Amino acid sequence: MLERTSLAALIVGLAGVAGCGDRSKANPPVAEDAGTAPRIDPSVPRITVSAAEPRPRTTSLSVNYWMWPAAYADDVSGTEQAVAPLMPSLLRIGGYNNDANVPMPFDDAQFDRAVAYARAVGAEPLVQVPLLADIDGKEPTAGTAAGMVEYANVTRGYGLRYFAIGNEPDLYATQGSLTNMSEPAIPGYTPAAYCAKAREFADAMRAVDPSIQIVGPDLAWHFVSGNDWLTPILQTCGDVFDIVSFHRYPFSSDAATLGAAEPDAAAFVSVVAHVRGLMQATGQGDKPLALTEMNIVYNATTCQQTASPRTTGSALWLADAVGTAVQEHLFTSAVWDISDDDGYALGLVGPAPAHTPRPAYYAYLLYAEHFGQALVDVLSTPPHVHAYASRNAAGTATQVIAVNWSTSSVPLAVEVSSLPKTPAPAAFTLPGLSITAIEVPDHGTAIAVTYGETERSAKSGPAPLMSGLADPLDAGPPALDSPCPTTARSCPTTILSEPSITSFGTTLGGDLVFGKAPHVWHSYAYAADGQAIPTATPTADGNGLSITGGFTPPLSGSWEGVGLYLESDHCADVSSYTGVRFDFQGELGGCTLAFGASFSGDTSMTDDPTRGACAGTESTCYPPQFPVTTPDANTKTSILVPFTSLGAGSPIQRFDPNTLISVQWQLNAPASGECAASFTLENVEFY
Repeated sequence: MLERTSLAALIVGLAGVAGCGDRSKANPPVAEDAGTAPRIDPSVPRITVSAAEPRPRTTSLSVNYWMWPAAYADDVSGTEQAVAPLMPSLLRIGGYNNDANVPMPFDDAQFDRAVAYARAVGAEPLVQVPLLADIDGKEPTAGTAAGMVEYANVTRGYGLRYFAIGNEPDLYATQGSLTNMSEPAIPGYTPAAYCAKAREFADAMRAVDPSIQIVGPDLAWHFVSGNDWLTPILQTCGDVFDIVSFHRYPFSSDAATLGAAEPDAAAFVSVVAHVRGLMQATGQGDKPLALTEMNIVYNATTCQQTASPRTTGSALWLADAVGTAVQEHLFTSAVWDISDDDGYALGLVGPAPAHTPRPAYYAYLLYAEHFGQALVDVLSTPPHVHAYASRNAAGTATQVIAVNWSTSSVPLAVEVSSLPKTPAPAAFTLPGLSITAIEVPDHGTAIAVTYGETERSAKSGPAPLMSGLADPLDAGPPALDSPCPTTARSCPTTILSEPSITSFGTTLGGDLVFGKAPHVWHSYAYAADGQAIPTATPTADGNGLSITGGFTPPLSGSWEGVGLYLESDHCADVSSYTGVRFDFQGELGGCTLAFGASFSGDTSMTDDPTRGACAGTESTCYPPQFPVTTPDANTKTSILVPFTSLGAGSPIQRFDPNTLISVQWQLNAPASGECAASFTLENVEFY
């Protein structure tokens, strides 16, 4: 169990820690003369704070409830004791899984469980009603949404205040189908379509309980210039929302470096200003603005950069993100998520059963325990140090969160002005790569507690920091347990002698083989764990393959497929072509079909040690795909898939035609879980 410890309690016994390493070697500040402030060399860098205009803090800290399904190994159960000390204001119960009710339905039992969790950690639930699929896998209706409000506030009497409608509707047209995240959830979806549903759902929900507040539209990122869904939504149905909300994930996992993360606080300020400008222009400027999902990266953590999840850099980023959200007076700032496995590592704590706090957890904890409810202004900081200031609840001390992005320690003084009596400056040496909570009382001695690279390496929580100025110490960048390559791993390439893939087909040792040396293509087949692998045979003329597959409930997984890979230690450079063409004939029998093309960057090094450049497994390394539209009738149809249409790969979303390894066709189960497909693919070639 995590015990909450006050800043003052952490300082107790400091006088006896002389043997505790570098942090006990600080020189004490110059003694204070009677009736004067301490004499600190004017050249010492300063954090200067003005307490002239204290104002109420309106921003709370919140968390997202994810990984609750048993199919995801349920990393949420047992985290209550870790999360409660963070004092989250809201528990957002949403995301794609709740929007699509996969891989498990968010039914009444799960609803009760989530509300119980929220109560256990002291948070108010923010419940998302679905737009993609209800608990029966059918299209949700206004009755679905009203029924959830009725169950919560009438049947169970929970008195829930906050609800949302759908999750990231700006992505529905490009990804997130029930059976394949690379397929459109709703092809051709528009802001107008979302508004029609949002208004219909909200009216039905408020008819059950007029006191509820609707939060939305929870856009993923389409609020930027040139790709703006927020303006048409607010123009058409802005009155539906009591609180406007958006999500923010500034980096992909391979770009989360200290150098990129340090200036992101300023970028965040610009994003908030831009969104508020859109709100003002559409007549919604007086409403609260909430950040209902945030993290430093949006995708799987296949390797670690210096600010990737699980690093101290990610904690520094979160400390900046929270401080910025507070400064910008957001309604709430909700981290994604509570707990997950190390393949993502976005959670504040690690997976079950240990639920070990990650560095970002301590960023939240320092704010929860050492940041007040009245904001004051930070006037200046040293280079590479960001600071956020408040007054404590009693109005007797100034509380500062200082984020040191330098890998070197920074000696500095904290000065607070505009109080009836100016307190003595506080002298501390901030460790390199650290977050430090400093409390400067109006009368008395300043104290501080810090968390940084030293504590992360020691697997410990925040530690007391002695006052005083020490010589700067360069600790250097942190060591990483799964570093990203400093340069992209290269795959030697070959130019194909002809565009055709499926020619001269035959069976060899149970595999299909096409082409002739030096460019031969072999078949492979795959399926989700527990799912039957589809079968493939060559067509009679040797110019294609016949595939049979399907799904029967209950499903352990909803995907299976067949592919063809180039037999070589080289990748194929197909950049001179536009895409892949093939002739389709047959029936999908209710299944859906997607075409994919794997390349070096999205191929696991475990699966292909010679050509793969992705440092993960099949759960984090998979190719970009495109949903294939096939005719209803059993007629032969020529299908062209441009390379530019392939997306939603991991860790690299878009296809790289310079390093192709294989092509594949993937079947996905419908919402009913049952389908049977039998079809041929002929004359597969690059065009």
